[in-house]
Amino acid sequence: PQYGLVFDAGSTHTSLYTYRWRADKENGTGIVSQVDACTVSGPGISSYANDPAGAGASLKPCLDQAMKMVPAEQQRDTPTYLGATAGMRLLREQNSTKAEQVLAEVAKAIGEYPVEFRGARILTGREEGSFGWITVNYLLETLVKFSFAEKWEHPQDTEVLGALDLGGASTQITFQPGVPVEDRNTSVFFRLYGTNYSLYSHSYLCYGQTQALKMLLAALHQDSPTAQISHPCYPSGYQENVTVAELYDSPCVRAPSTASPALVLTVTGTGDPAKCRMAIQKLFNFSCRAPRPCGFNGVYQPPVRGQFFAFSGFYHSLHFLNLTGGQSLGLVNATIREFCAMTWDKVQHLFPTTNRTHLRDACAVNSYILTLLLQGYKFNKKTWLNIHFVQQVANVDVGWTLGYMLNLTNMIPSEPPPGVIVLQRSRWMAATVLLAIMLILTFCLLTVMCCQRNSSGYERL
Repeated sequence: PQYGLVFDAGSTHTSLYTYRWRADKENGTGIVSQVDACTVSGPGISSYANDPAGAGASLKPCLDQAMKMVPAEQQRDTPTYLGATAGMRLLREQNSTKAEQVLAEVAKAIGEYPVEFRGARILTGREEGSFGWITVNYLLETLVKFSFAEKWEHPQDTEVLGALDLGGASTQITFQPGVPVEDRNTSVFFRLYGTNYSLYSHSYLCYGQTQALKMLLAALHQDSPTAQISHPCYPSGYQENVTVAELYDSPCVRAPSTASPALVLTVTGTGDPAKCRMAIQKLFNFSCRAPRPCGFNGVYQPPVRGQFFAFSGFYHSLHFLNLTGGQSLGLVNATIREFCAMTWDKVQHLFPTTNRTHLRDACAVNSYILTLLLQGYKFNKKTWLNIHFVQQVANVDVGWTLGYMLNLTNMIPSEPPPGVIVLQRSRWMAATVLLAIMLILTFCLLTVMCCQRNSSGYERL
């Protein structure tokens, strides 16, 4: 087998994925398997803007773990990548010099290991969405599959799937629309296994769940005339203090000029589901510039079409409330509304082992996901059932990393794998018999020639 390593450097945390595949076969669907997934301790690498060396050091325990998975004799031939997503895109907007220093330090740390390091870089939003789409469709065999006739074929009766991704700082939607994509900035073209794919893909920076909750709290602060903030998405009975500087530490939120950075704000939960949903809706602009359809904030988006796989934050947040099993939209709405009305004491009693911050944010995040999918991406009661919330497919984590590695190792060719690679058994046997006959005939011919030569020599004597 051959191995590959990909770091997913997200806004809230970093993960290292170790993949393995058969090196003696033309790559095809289902060959790549995930050997290991290691979560780097600490925050995402963008949090090390003032300590770039710390970003590099944080990766080493997971690299040590990966070296135990990859045989020593193959490590130097193991392609290794680091892809940074929306957290680093935001840092680059804030301070491009610090972003470059962080990337340099993580590259330096990875370079100390005996692997074939191929670079650390910041992915664009469209790349992140597109590679996630490749991962989903590769694993579900909608691009190509090995048929009963023992050859690679493009599935004729299978439609490709859309991909929905929710990270900490951005969210992506990628799918094959039923109409031509009208906006070049949202159009992606792939030629995979001899088939053309024209996709719609867009990434919304600042609309990942962490940054969206920060925008929500900032909006509630700006609507409050005092340092007391009532938060309808926090459970009633919950209270915390936060400084203005902590609240406005991201490019996604702008601090009012009158606010003092040292001012301490008191945030009190009121547990009001209706007001929570209304406050979240104010983060979006749902109006479209006619005549083109749009998602939100005036961004063009054709109508959603086909089946979708939703992963990352979409899966983890809804799974917390056991809502990833194909429940109806009505049941999902009712469950989230019921949870949002609970008191802080009741929530803690029902989920005693859950992280306090995660518990505090569960109502807000799930309400945000519903608003994003229904009013943002324009799913409805009927198309809601076309969304499948998943963490893994065929024991492989769904995300952009596998698609990224497949693309950069040229394991997904633009043309179908050559027929010579997959020689059918009957043809192989025929070729073997033919070769044997040719060898026998050659031997007989040489024997006759030798006999004739010996006979002519005897007559001469």
